[in-house]
Amino acid sequence: MKLTDIDKVNHLIADLSDINGLIGTAESAEADMFQLLIEAPGDASFKMSAEGASTSHSRGTGVSTGFLASLKQLAVNELRARRETVLKGLTALGVDTSAG
Repeated sequence: MKLTDIDKVNHLIADLSDINGLIGTAESAEADMFQLLIEAPGDASFKMSAEGASTSHSRGTGVSTGFLASLKQLAVNELRARRETVLKGLTALGVDTSAG
């Protein structure tokens, strides 16, 4: 490993720590704690969640637990894929990423 790669390794290790924390949070959260925010211009944005609109000034719609469970699984899968990308980056820099 080159000395110039140390900063890259440190950055990737910090990213890995953050992602691992996010994965833990996402995996342990109940499905009804997830929500989908659809951002659109002006006042057209809205969220899809177990509760629907959070205030009278916020647009939203209530959705099924099945929808939220699917959303949870998508989120966890995306975070795991990001973790794999970071691990590949570390491996490319010569870091042994095996757990054992």
